[in-house]
Amino acid sequence: DFPARSADFSCVSIRPEMMKRGEKNKEPQWDPIFEPVMKVLLGKKGIKTKSASEVGRKKVDYFRGKDFKKFLLENETLLKKKCQAALTAALEGELPTEDKDVERIGNELIQANFCYKAMYKPINPKSESADKKPKKWPDRLGRTQNQSFDCEGFYVITYEGGNGLQHFLLALIIAGVLLACMFPVWPMWAKVGIWYLSVIFLSLYFGLLILRMVIYTAFWVVGFDFWIFPNINDEYCGFLDSFQPVYSWEKRKDDALMLLVRFGSLAIAAVAIQQIAETHSLADVQDFVTSSYIDVLDWGVDKLTALPGSDKQALPSLESLQKQMDGDNETNKTGNLTDFADEEDDKVETAAEAGIKATSDSDKGGDEVPVE
Repeated sequence: DFPARSADFSCVSIRPEMMKRGEKNKEPQWDPIFEPVMKVLLGKKGIKTKSASEVGRKKVDYFRGKDFKKFLLENETLLKKKCQAALTAALEGELPTEDKDVERIGNELIQANFCYKAMYKPINPKSESADKKPKKWPDRLGRTQNQSFDCEGFYVITYEGGNGLQHFLLALIIAGVLLACMFPVWPMWAKVGIWYLSVIFLSLYFGLLILRMVIYTAFWVVGFDFWIFPNINDEYCGFLDSFQPVYSWEKRKDDALMLLVRFGSLAIAAVAIQQIAETHSLADVQDFVTSSYIDVLDWGVDKLTALPGSDKQALPSLESLQKQMDGDNETNKTGNLTDFADEEDDKVETAAEAGIKATSDSDKGGDEVPVE
């Protein structure tokens, strides 16, 4: 029996290699039992994820173990509806109620290669060790040797899901790049439309930033940190995450010096507003903003219509018309002088011919003798 067993083992050792070679060109096969769990986690109502750079790799997305725990314990209905097979395989059909249940599901996801455990890897560990507060969302991660699930750890997502959406987004990016390269041949209405949309977008964005700062300053004076869209400028948040939450509210714990600074800032702002109100009204400010906005729009339209190939470019400019007029005036002056000189020469020639004719006539009259 020994040779037969060795042959069986050789077959077992060859199979994974053959499978790996065959799967290189295929999409990864995810466990259908636990794949719904990842889809729910990464869906619209799922947990929060952020991006970080991993040691030796490109940027990756990850989530926190405590967010994973909170999601599983608070979404019983959603888990029953979409993840019943995973609950049956990990918890015998029961819902997670404690940390051990959450760890079982997390370990199943790690074993199925949906994610893996990572930890914060600072560039300079010595300087980072002096910081007592650990980072809530680290920006540099490294894979750990211990891959058992822990509710206080970080977990890098390897699940890619369906590639249909990624291919569609890639096609949109390629189409956008081609359209941008073909901008010079766009029709004029499309160029002007893009300019108007760009100005409107920038106006809304910077207007929102100014409004956030004004409201924050007003609440900061009275002792609160109030932000509208606190994550709008967070580079680690996606587009939708940048607008969540809508606002953040936190009471400040300032000392006496900071209280003095706040009330001093309030007094300075009150005096400045009073001085501005004495010289300018709200209607003046509104007229200034409106006129400036219109000037910016008109400036952009003038620049677009003056591009090579446009109708406006075909018309001569004021400078070219002035030069042409000056050239015509010089040509007319030169022509007039030439005509005047020709007329004078003609007069001289006419006078000379008249004198010669008169002399010849007088000579003829002296030679004639009267006949008796």
